[in-house]
Amino acid sequence: MRRVEFKTLFLKAENGEKKAAGVTFIELMIAMMLFTLLMWPLYQIFQWSANSTMKTGDLTIAANVASELIELLKNKPFDVLSRLDPKSGLKAKMDEKDIQDFLGKTFDDKFSTTAGRFIRSVEITPTKPIKTSRGDDFAYVQIVVSVYWTERTGTQKGPKKLFALVANENAPLITQ
Repeated sequence: MRRVEFKTLFLKAENGEKKAAGVTFIELMIAMMLFTLLMWPLYQIFQWSANSTMKTGDLTIAANVASELIELLKNKPFDVLSRLDPKSGLKAKMDEKDIQDFLGKTFDDKFSTTAGRFIRSVEITPTKPIKTSRGDDFAYVQIVVSVYWTERTGTQKGPKKLFALVANENAPLITQ
């Protein structure tokens, strides 16, 4: 096998003189155009991937914001949820301001009550009336949290809804 060095990369012209091998400007432009055309789909894939990652991140944050609020409400006593005691700050339908007031009152402002660019709303609905030893009550409370947000591109998204059923710990076992 013959080793080719840079010095030997010369062509012989028809008259016997050495002529340097190279590319013309047109060949260079064609090569650049082909490279650009071949790389364009790769660029589009990267751009799509970045946008999808941002959207997925927003959905994950929205689900976490809703889940956190549901967990905070589920830890309240059932009577507070089912009767919507005004002293607790709970209402049947709460918007972002009501939620911030409720969380601030409940947790003595020990953590942030806002959710950044995510707007929450809550609906608390007692369901399935039953008779207990204490009188009329409800078997469950349904909590529905809706989260809306503004994407980084400025478009409004949502709602991402999560719900939970909270069982009455004072009720006897309910059979259908």
